Amino acid sequence: MLEAIRMPKLHDIDEYEIVRFHHKVGDVVKRGDIFLDASVDDGTERKVGFYLSGKVTEINVSVGSIVREDSLLGVIDNLK
Repeated sequence: MLEAIRMPKLHDIDEYEIVRFHHKVGDVVKRGDIFLDASVDDGTERKVGFYLSGKVTEINVSVGSIVREDSLLGVIDNLK
């Protein structure tokens, strides 16, 4: 079943900048694996992990993108 990968709330700010991806489309991942790093206003990087296991089928943002909480980051096939 396809599930949305959404940006979680990481900090008390509105926007995050995507700094780096740790996985790409086609990768099989486990819950807790790191998906991406995001920067907050003060320049601190936060790690965003997967909350589902499965195969990454889409990534809808790129490095440098500015995203908000609950933004669609990609899609994962949770292989249930």
